[in-house]
Amino acid sequence: MKKPTQEDITDKLLAGHFGHRLEVDQAVDPLVDTPMLVTLEQLRPYEHNPRFIRNPLYDDLKASIRQRGLDQPPPITRRPGEASFIIRNGGNTRLAILGELWQETRDERFFRIHCLFKPWSNEITALLGHLAESDLHGQLTFIERALAVAKLKAMFEQDGASLPQRELTSRLAAGGYPISQSHLSRMLGTLEHLLPAIPQVLYAGLGKPQVERLMSLRSQAEQTWNRYPSAVYTFNEFWLDTLTSFDAEPEGFDVERVQDELLERMSQLLGQSYRMLALELTDSQRPQTLPGIVVSPLPELGQSSNPPASAPPALESRPSSPDSRLPDDETTAKSSAQTDAQIAPSPNPLSRVQHIRELIARSTMDEPLSDLEQPAGAPTPAQADGFHSVDKLWHITPEHDTPEQLRTAIFNLARHLARYAGQADSVVEQLDGLGYALRMEPLERSSFRATGIQLLLTALLRAHDDVQWEDRQQLPAALFGQLLIGVYQLPLNDRPALNVGLERLPDEQVIQLFRLIRLARRLIDQTLEPSLAPSEELL
Repeated sequence: MKKPTQEDITDKLLAGHFGHRLEVDQAVDPLVDTPMLVTLEQLRPYEHNPRFIRNPLYDDLKASIRQRGLDQPPPITRRPGEASFIIRNGGNTRLAILGELWQETRDERFFRIHCLFKPWSNEITALLGHLAESDLHGQLTFIERALAVAKLKAMFEQDGASLPQRELTSRLAAGGYPISQSHLSRMLGTLEHLLPAIPQVLYAGLGKPQVERLMSLRSQAEQTWNRYPSAVYTFNEFWLDTLTSFDAEPEGFDVERVQDELLERMSQLLGQSYRMLALELTDSQRPQTLPGIVVSPLPELGQSSNPPASAPPALESRPSSPDSRLPDDETTAKSSAQTDAQIAPSPNPLSRVQHIRELIARSTMDEPLSDLEQPAGAPTPAQADGFHSVDKLWHITPEHDTPEQLRTAIFNLARHLARYAGQADSVVEQLDGLGYALRMEPLERSSFRATGIQLLLTALLRAHDDVQWEDRQQLPAALFGQLLIGVYQLPLNDRPALNVGLERLPDEQVIQLFRLIRLARRLIDQTLEPSLAPSEELL
């Protein structure tokens, strides 16, 4: 037999199939429930987990697992063709806790866990299982339930047929999550009429009773509004614009204050007195009264049953105002001009409410807003990580400002970038570090696009530490000069254009990269010792 040369050995080592663990990891999964011993490296959280707000029992669960270990390992499953296992139903909080305890203690009992593998069924069954399990044990907030149900509705409707609410409740019940049609209606109504205006209030845990009162208030106010139509606003615009002002302080949110502000603005806009609108607002919920009987406005919202001695001067018909001495037509004209100046919509073409609406549509797998729904001249916001547009690139909302949420977002962004290069499967989620690892392939076998993305993602992982500086001097120029700017495509300073084997990133990928960098910086700040953390303001 001929002795192989050094070139033969090198060619075999560089063969496409050599060293790829993916084929080994993707052995045929069992067809029946099977106990398995898996490591944290083989597990990743369920990406459609209904819970996105920190579990209120997180610290108690962590203390229990630290002392007792994992009494109830979560069931796992795996999608066909994927390398990683995922939690089948519930258990995402426990998985995050195990990752933290493994980083803190390096105790093998937190790294290797016995799980029950269950064969993969479908996406709807998976989401239903997580929703039912999380709601049963983890006290999901109302908005978390509503968003999960909306996502399920979108999954059911993927064939294009719209699903009536009655049919949706039947399918949810058959999947193990029974809810009434009225409750379903409130959930979907919350996403349409409350979430675009008060997301922070809802994410802070606004409960079902307050949601019901708000939805009831909206219904009554719309009925009253329709008796005095306005050319300035549609009612839905007026409602969202009024409600938005209460989102700044979630802890102090009060439905009665919303009602008071709503009535005052309606009084100004419709030219009717506050007291009369208050009576009309509750007229549909109480029996007709006899003449001469004083009725207290809005008793169902907790106001005293004793009528106030007098309404606030600003909310009466203001007889002492100089305008009251003007003729009726002049008063009306002046009032209309003042109203237009006070209540006219913001000139910003892409309003906060519209932006939140689009995020809701994307997060529930709905179609994006049509051209008719977009304001004239408004740019389409480029999404950075599913939560923010370009103008919010640096902002991190409190519910996403935890190490596990940051790592998940970083992994998703890295995978988006790899998908652009046609290598989505090369990015693997991790429970530590920056939240992702990379399956490397020889650069000489990659396209220009894939080479650039691989250089970027490996640079963030410090994969070039072992390379001599003399061999990587051109890396900064390649990354910042060509990938981010494309400067090598332009003759510059008597230097001709040069093909360096890298493509300039499109704007969307640049935005994703900047967002990834922002989240990685925040994650590093959270994991550093307090004495080492930078003193700059992060949010």
